[in-house]
Amino acid sequence: MILFIDTHAELITVALKNNDDLFIKTQTSEYSHSIYTMPMIESLFKDNNLNVRDLKKIIVVNGPGSFTGIRIGLSIAKTMAYALNIDINTISSLTAYLVSDSKKEKRKAVIKDNKGYYISVFDENNENIVPEFYSEEDKYDYRVVEEKLNVDKIIKYCSNMESENPHHVKANYVKKIEVESW
Repeated sequence: MILFIDTHAELITVALKNNDDLFIKTQTSEYSHSIYTMPMIESLFKDNNLNVRDLKKIIVVNGPGSFTGIRIGLSIAKTMAYALNIDINTISSLTAYLVSDSKKEKRKAVIKDNKGYYISVFDENNENIVPEFYSEEDKYDYRVVEEKLNVDKIIKYCSNMESENPHHVKANYVKKIEVESW
């Protein structure tokens, strides 16, 4: 069984993939990710008569996105992976958007802030051809994918990834915080 956690934006998404079944919960939360995320996960297990001890893997979106939201999702995922001694994988929000898109063509995911753009470009085979980067301008003339997630596609995309050490899982922030730049 696989747990998916995404807290990078206002829409919190948690899901459980158990064999062929996919159970998803979403909740809009502008500033209350810490209030909703764990109860949503607990509810997924309880409502579907599943046991947390049957988890084999956690996939968590590590940003870019909401600074606090990312920290909450990563903290939950890392703690669960460590405590249950199970695999953990991260996926960036940009990659998650690109993988979720249904059209097979060159396309880009873009997260804009007031100073620039965080961009990634995929080809028609879901291969990353422009690694994620931050820029003051968007110079790639490809179709921009919607900021929508297809959890099933994301889980399939991550299925062959090598597991990460929970202690080494890090956030992918849009901006470097001042402390990091000293």
